[in-house]
Amino acid sequence: MAQALPDYCPPEYDQIVEQSKSEDGLLIYSAMAAFNWKSVLDSFAEKYPWIKVETLDLNNELWDRYYPEQASGSRMADFIAAFGILRWIEASERQALLPYESPEEPHLPAFANPMPGAYTLSAAPSLIVWNKHVMPDGDVPDTAEKLKNLVQNNSGMLDGRLVTYDAGAGAESAIWNWVWTQAHGEEIWSDYEVLGPASRAERAGGVMLEKITNGEYALAYLISGITVFPKLEDPGRKGVVEWSFFKDKQPIYPRLMAVTASSPSPNSAKLLLDHVLSYEGQVGFGKGGLTPVRDLKPEDVTFYTYQTILDEVGGEEHVQRMTYDKAQLPQIDAFVEKWKTAFGR
Repeated sequence: MAQALPDYCPPEYDQIVEQSKSEDGLLIYSAMAAFNWKSVLDSFAEKYPWIKVETLDLNNELWDRYYPEQASGSRMADFIAAFGILRWIEASERQALLPYESPEEPHLPAFANPMPGAYTLSAAPSLIVWNKHVMPDGDVPDTAEKLKNLVQNNSGMLDGRLVTYDAGAGAESAIWNWVWTQAHGEEIWSDYEVLGPASRAERAGGVMLEKITNGEYALAYLISGITVFPKLEDPGRKGVVEWSFFKDKQPIYPRLMAVTASSPSPNSAKLLLDHVLSYEGQVGFGKGGLTPVRDLKPEDVTFYTYQTILDEVGGEEHVQRMTYDKAQLPQIDAFVEKWKTAFGR
């Protein structure tokens, strides 16, 4: 039996629930694995047991699959959850997002609804991660300056042993280093002059973490928290891998979700979006390794929430959030070319 709705839902919300019963389930396109979704979808099924949900982990190609399906009229995604600035701006401009106003919005931070219909489901931090058996002794490298000093003070020892996301591989990969650049301005390029020659670049966080664990790399910087947090206790990694937030300016990367404008099951998709933003849904995504944007009780926090990250790094003034401002797109293109030069790519 479906659970009672929150008392802040509008009276017409009952109609959304009733209309969902005649729809043909939900198809989700996301760049997240099944274990990230599991707790959220388990609690969603308890609320709405008649809604069958299928998730496809399509990584960065999900939009390239969605648009042709929309044009052909074939079965397409009802719901998209993805990372990246350019493709979300493009989706909004193509009117691919249903402009739905969630009743959960008042319970979220101000940045949680950056464009009509799109909501922030998580606010991932990037991390500094290292193999403690390979790293030279010294201070925890938790700032840009300390990372630069680490390389300079260990002449040659770390050449090719640092790794970050490949900013030259596409817009999604570039964003990790781009936001870090925004946090430090032009000063970061003196750091990149040192870090670039000592660093390699990978396209996947999972690959970086594995190579840190086996000692091929000594340290990764700007690796996504969603990759690291759920795997820290894995056999062979516990006691080997250590990590830190950035203590000078912590980059944060909001991940968005939306009901698609052409969804065959729009009412079911609205219910899912609201559930993800609800307290229970945010707890579920926390269990799946994501960073909830909603503030949660300490006993319900699996890793970190956006608020507990703020507490850890010293408040909003020590955070650099990725934004969905179209004006930055030409700046990102210029950044990528400059980054390639610094990294010899």
